[in-house]
Amino acid sequence: MQDRKKKESERRSTTGVNIQFLNTFFITITAIVFCFTLIISNTVNNRFHAVENAIDKFIICQQCSELIEESANYLTDQARLFVVTHKTDYAKAYLNEINMEKRQQKALERLRTVCSEKDIAMQRLKIALEQGQSLITMELYAMRLAYKVIGKDDIPEQIRSIQIRDLDENVPLEKLNEIAITNLFGEGYLIYKTRINNNCRITISSIEQQIKDELNLNSTELGSNIKRLRVLFLILLVVNAILFISFAYLVIFPLEKFKTSIENDEKLNIIGSIECKHLAESYNEIYELKAQNEKSLLKKAEYDGLTGILNRRAFDQICTTSAEKRQPVALLLIDMDNFKHINDNYGHAGGDTALKELSRILTETFRNEDYVARIGGDEFAAILPNCPAIAANTIKEKIASVNEKLANIKDNIKPVSVSVGVAFSECGFSEELFKNADKALYVVKEKGKRGCEVYDTSFGAG
Repeated sequence: MQDRKKKESERRSTTGVNIQFLNTFFITITAIVFCFTLIISNTVNNRFHAVENAIDKFIICQQCSELIEESANYLTDQARLFVVTHKTDYAKAYLNEINMEKRQQKALERLRTVCSEKDIAMQRLKIALEQGQSLITMELYAMRLAYKVIGKDDIPEQIRSIQIRDLDENVPLEKLNEIAITNLFGEGYLIYKTRINNNCRITISSIEQQIKDELNLNSTELGSNIKRLRVLFLILLVVNAILFISFAYLVIFPLEKFKTSIENDEKLNIIGSIECKHLAESYNEIYELKAQNEKSLLKKAEYDGLTGILNRRAFDQICTTSAEKRQPVALLLIDMDNFKHINDNYGHAGGDTALKELSRILTETFRNEDYVARIGGDEFAAILPNCPAIAANTIKEKIASVNEKLANIKDNIKPVSVSVGVAFSECGFSEELFKNADKALYVVKEKGKRGCEVYDTSFGAG
């Protein structure tokens, strides 16, 4: 319980980059940048519309101005042609223009769709129309005089209604015709005509300047907004690059490492984001618990439950490994003497004590790299790796020492001794090696037990 609390405390104290926080942070930054991008894009769109509207306004104003000037010139031409030629078709065309076509009024109405009454273009064109109305008055009067000169009765009502001035009433017809021509070609008429044309040109110039100013302003704003958009896109690019690199470094790379470690059955390194670190810590805890369980199971599977030394299964595995390595090895088959007698006199508890004591003494007597195993009830074996035949006397001395120690074991259990058969091989374990050691053990027992014999070919096939 305390270990679990300690591990939980260590896990809480683990420091690192929180990938969830990092994702939230970058998503927030991206959202903010995206909002600014939308705002600036909308501003850019508005600026484009402003430029488009300004250009449309310029085109309409130019067309209206040209239409007013064109209409005024047309009326002048028709009036002049009539007073010079006295052809009534020109008079009819003139009246059709001012009563039916009404191009000047239409131009003014169209202009109102894009200009306010305070707009300089509107003011200039209205002045031009007022001056044009004065010209129409002069032109209609000249045409009235011309009708009087030609003496026709079918005078259009709009012209007939014009009163001839008293000054011109009694003038001879030839002189009256000159007055009509002078009214349309004289200096006063030309001054009005010039003013109308100038006002139309001034209107166009003012509109051009206004459009130019608006375009300059909008171009500056567009340039600034485009720069801002570039900066925002660069920020988005950097943010995404940082997010990708961070994710790769904090998540993908650690997961690849984790995968390799898991495949190699290794503990995980505590790397990456805090989530990956917690994952690694949790895995390592499970790994350690699994290792402990496996170790416990392995111990139960490979070690004798009573004596604590290797069991028959482990002994067989060691023999197999030795056979594969084909290195010099010595095999000792060890039998406890008089084990039935010990059980009969001291009970099974006494027999167990004798077995434990023998296991302890054997383990203490041989090297750390040697393997001591219990392979049956009172049968033991020892495998001594890298042990040549010249070590035979040393082994005999060790067995003699074992028997001496067994004479004074725990609980004063007597008599306890061992019989040992030894065989050597230069090529690792084999069935022949086991048989040879068994033959040597048989010889010891034939001689009265409590001893050690090394296999010799003179033992025969026994």
